[in-house]
Amino acid sequence: MSDPRPCTVCGHALRDPASRARGTGPVCHRKTRAAPAPRPAAWTLPARRLRPIADVPTGLYL
Repeated sequence: MSDPRPCTVCGHALRDPASRARGTGPVCHRKTRAAPAPRPAAWTLPARRLRPIADVPTGLYL
């Protein structure tokens, strides 16, 4: 532990190198991190491409 920096949220000593680089401990990081970004609209299917199942042709196999 060459760099005993405190957590910027609660003040506890940070022992893990990743926590020291981030500036917060694992618990404070989970509590204060931002919510994940919403998915882009390109990842979802537009409503006009969806059809009710009754409109799908069944063919000879059903």
